[in-house]
Amino acid sequence: MRDPYEVLGLAPGASEEEIKAAYKALAKKYSADNYAASPLQDEADQRMQEINAAFDQLMGAIRTGSADATSGAGGAGEYTQIRRLINEGQADEALRRLQAIAGGESGGEWNFLCGCAYYYKGWLDQALPYFETAVRLSPENREYSAAYYRLRNSAAGNIAGSPYGGMPQGVMGCSCCDMCTALMCMDLCCGFGRGGCC
Repeated sequence: MRDPYEVLGLAPGASEEEIKAAYKALAKKYSADNYAASPLQDEADQRMQEINAAFDQLMGAIRTGSADATSGAGGAGEYTQIRRLINEGQADEALRRLQAIAGGESGGEWNFLCGCAYYYKGWLDQALPYFETAVRLSPENREYSAAYYRLRNSAAGNIAGSPYGGMPQGVMGCSCCDMCTALMCMDLCCGFGRGGCC
């Protein structure tokens, strides 16, 4: 796939507002309504698919706080690998890779993944500030907020598993859905959770 910024006609590092504006203009230009029964209909459909993919890639990078929408150190590709390491129980290797990303601490995804790695290791006091920073840097990211509030609002912070969903191998516990359900039940029954998990 071509560079997503190039597809949308933008300079690398364009803002969210610029990305949305470029997408809206191109979507209007290549709308199926404009090419119905035209010999260019197939070409317009292909172009629209490329535009949609580029928009999704760039907005995904913004939502996760990735430093780069493509790949490489600090990019979405590296963060995807680090998430996989955490899910596989390799928290120390994940932390080593995170520390190698220059300037990573200024991004929401970097902080979130540091929090996840410490959470997996059971170092909840270290995990919480990273989740808090991730939420501060990317307040619109529901995944970060859910992990932060779930950990902050847990009675003793002793919830096993991965704060962003799924269960790492070798960890005893339940899924995030089970955790939320249990905390809501405790809150209803005895006020234990003080408002639920999120």
